[in-house]
Amino acid sequence: MNEDNCWVWQAFRRLVGTLQERGNRVFVLVGPLNEHMLDPVNAVLYRDILQGAESWLEHQGIPHFIPPVLPSDVYADLSHPLSQGYAILAQDLWDHLSG
Repeated sequence: MNEDNCWVWQAFRRLVGTLQERGNRVFVLVGPLNEHMLDPVNAVLYRDILQGAESWLEHQGIPHFIPPVLPSDVYADLSHPLSQGYAILAQDLWDHLSG
């Protein structure tokens, strides 16, 4: 991820810093995105972005979770899970935090 050219990523990093400076505990849930809808080029780009985000979060010591890809049929569209998708996501998050 080219962090220097992405104003959204820069704003996110500043926001996390501001929250931490104010004494907030920060946990980041990344995604999910319906990767099944991405063409091959965009799928590679998206995974690169995920890897960059995960690397930054780990380097900063920020607790986070990047869930596994959900089945395509539990999404309403590219970025919004249906209730079944949210249930799977909640269980995955619970399992991650519990174990």
